This record gives sequence, structure tokens and C-alpha cells, in this order.
Amino acid sequence: MVQMRVSLVRIFAALQLMRIPLAAGAAVNVMFATLLARFDGATAQLPISTLPLWLALMAAGVIGSGLFGFAAGMNDLLDARRDQTFQRNRPLSSGRLTTAQATLLTFTALLASMIGASLFGETSVAVALFTAFGIAMWNTMGRFVPAVGLLMLGLAQAGSFFIPWMGQSFTLPASLILVQTVATGSLLHKVLEKRPRLDRSSTILLSILCALAVSGLTWLSIRRGAADWPNGESWLALAPLVAMAIFAWQSNRALAASNVNETADSLRRAAAIFPPIAAAAWMLSISQTQWAIVFSIFAVFSWALSWLAREVHDMIGQATAWRG
Repeated sequence: MVQMRVSLVRIFAALQLMRIPLAAGAAVNVMFATLLARFDGATAQLPISTLPLWLALMAAGVIGSGLFGFAAGMNDLLDARRDQTFQRNRPLSSGRLTTAQATLLTFTALLASMIGASLFGETSVAVALFTAFGIAMWNTMGRFVPAVGLLMLGLAQAGSFFIPWMGQSFTLPASLILVQTVATGSLLHKVLEKRPRLDRSSTILLSILCALAVSGLTWLSIRRGAADWPNGESWLALAPLVAMAIFAWQSNRALAASNVNETADSLRRAAAIFPPIAAAAWMLSISQTQWAIVFSIFAVFSWALSWLAREVHDMIGQATAWRG
């Protein structure tokens, strides 16, 4: 009985290391990009369209969740010593996972994402590797300059949008992913009082860099001759704005929480739920109602997964109870 209990704790610790609710959101981003690419006639002869739909979506899910798991695992490995003092409830600092186990999980996630990308072709693997490189840079060099590090994280998330098809011309969803990622990362950085601090000058620099990145993505869309958006009912074009408003409302509520940990948890939940809500909104804007319903179901699932993750974490108890 004791052995089973320890095994369950290890399993839940592995899921916590991979940030499963957030990883599910990252998977949705790539799945949405895959569907959007399949709607484009230019991909008719490419693997992304010739693969069975279920296989293409499964590969996309593995890519997104794998890359996020790699980012989360690497972050915890590099922060292990600091977490012994400031974040003692994490899998490594609590002793629920060893460094070797965490390393194996982290690089297994990376390998899985590369295998998923290989189904879409060599170019997709190259873009996935570039995205992984951006994640590694954020986790190592970027942490010393928050403005640059958060931008790298946003670019890595936005870059995953191009893994299924590098030729994607409609880049507005990627811009939204970038902005949401940077906004969440900035708020968490300030709430958790990470060092070095994200002061006013750093925030201004980050805002300028984000604006440049969004401008670059917009230029790419124009250069590639993206079709006029939306191509469905004009009033449904407002749907993505509603998704942004929901995220802003959730984030504002999170900042009003009574303590730091609750605020951070609420911000992470908002970030986990945003991708499927945004994907559903984009699908509505191009009159793909059936897929909008599917992604709405994903949003409910993401919310339930976030709630379950919190409850399981509370049930496991204090970190020190599981040492040894």
C-alpha cells in the first residue's frame, strides 16, 4: 500500500513537472495551426493535408505538449537550487522526483515533439528544433534579462504555430499567442517577485520588442498575401476580441486574489484555458462552427484539468511530507 502511494506521488509529480494543464493549451495552439493549414489549398499535396486528420491532430498535440513539457522541465531543473528556498512545493525541491528522473522526462518530451514534427516533414522538424532552441535560450540566458527572456518565450510559443506548415500566411493568431504568453509571463514574474525584477524600464523595453515582433509577423502575413480576414460572417470577426476580453477579465480577477500563490495559480489557469477559447473564437470568425464547438469542449476540459491539478496538488500535501 505504501509503495503504491509513493508510485502515485511520483506520477503526479511528473505531471506537475510537465505543467499538464498548460501543456494541453500549447497542444491546442498547434492543433489549431494544423487545421488552419489544412483549410489552405496550397497544402493539398503536403503531408499536413495528406495525413489522416486524426493522425495530423495527434502529431500536433504531441508537438505542442512535448515542447511545453521540455520548457517546463528545463525550467525546474535550472531552478532546482533556488526552489529549495522559495518554491519547496515543486517536484524537485520537494523530493518527489529526482534530478535524473526529471531530466529523463524533460528530454523525452523534447524527443516526442521531434517525432511528431517528423510526420509533417523535414521543414517542420527544423522549425521545431529552432523553437526548442528558443526555449533553451529563454531558460538559460534569457532569465538574466527578463525583457529579452520573456520575448524569447513568446516567440517560442508563437513559433510553434509554424511547425505544421512553415508557409502559413495568416499570422494574426501567432501574434495573439505571443502577446498572451508575454503578458502572462510578465504578470507571473512580478507577482512571484522573481529576480532580476521586471522594472519600468524593462517593461517598456519588453513592450517595444513585442510591438516589433508583432509588426514582423504582420509584415510576413502581408508579404505572403494572406487572404482577407474574416472570410465568414463579418460580425463573427469580433469573436477573437471576446477571447482576449475573457483572458483580460480572468487575469484581472487573479490579481485581486488574497495571496501570491492563489494569484499565480489563477494566472496559470487563465493561460491554460485561453488557447482553446481563442481557437474556438478564430474558428467562429471563419465560419467553421463545428470546430468552434470542438475547441469549446477543449476549453471546458482544460478548465476541469486545471481544477483537478490544483485539487490533487493540495491532496498530496506539504512538500516536506514526501521527502525520502
